[in-house]
Amino acid sequence: MAINPNPQGKGVVPVLAAWEAYRPQHIAPKNAQRIISEYFTSLLVLSAEFSFRPVAGQHYYLYWRASSRRRTPLLLSLIEPESVGAERLGLPMGQCQLQPDMTWSIQPASHMTDDPEIVSFLQQFQQQFMDSHNNDQSLEDNLPVFVASLPFYRRMAALALSSSLKYSISSGELEGASAKHWLSDCRAEQLRLMDMKA
Repeated sequence: MAINPNPQGKGVVPVLAAWEAYRPQHIAPKNAQRIISEYFTSLLVLSAEFSFRPVAGQHYYLYWRASSRRRTPLLLSLIEPESVGAERLGLPMGQCQLQPDMTWSIQPASHMTDDPEIVSFLQQFQQQFMDSHNNDQSLEDNLPVFVASLPFYRRMAALALSSSLKYSISSGELEGASAKHWLSDCRAEQLRLMDMKA
């Protein structure tokens, strides 16, 4: 059986149009701590399920789906927690926004750290982030330039994030440092949930 080279039905023109929409804009110089913090926060949002093209400046909402049998217990949605029927989406974790530079910010919900299951998930996510970057490769070589397992829009968003962070690393003359060095300089505790605010 022949392998379908285009399993999600995307032609060249739609892919190029999507990339144009995801091209990072207004990338400001950033220090190492901010780069790592935005990287961590953005990966958390991109680990959520969504099947739409996020738009910079739009507010989105991150939901926790307890006991989810899906690949991820997180869901990103346009539906506000105050909307009728929003409770079926899960427990609101916070409001997210895609920035023009293609990084994500999260305004955490005040009750989010009250749920032990959510706290445990976030601790595991942080540990996985630390473990996957505990190497001597440069941080820019660790960025998610192409993640084949992600659906189309999440893959494009990850590529846009990588492009943005590479530019920030280069403009700050921070390229070449190992991912392990970045993490030790920025200290793991700085990645905590309360630092996710933009």
